[in-house]
Amino acid sequence: KDVICIVNVQHNCVDLKCASFVNHAICQERSKTTQVQKAIHHEPTRKYLLNTYSIHNYTHIRRALPPSL
Repeated sequence: KDVICIVNVQHNCVDLKCASFVNHAICQERSKTTQVQKAIHHEPTRKYLLNTYSIHNYTHIRRALPPSL
């Protein structure tokens, strides 16, 4: 009942300069294996990019955004 609509947001790696990598253990059947997979380490942020290509609920999204945007 509390969900009004769904939006797609993306982390802004370019502006935040996310460049370092971390190794994550690969899981198989809920158990960690000795194999690792490299993944990018995202810098912390409270700002995200709104994917405007798939906006189907613009009126709901606009009401949720501050007027300054």
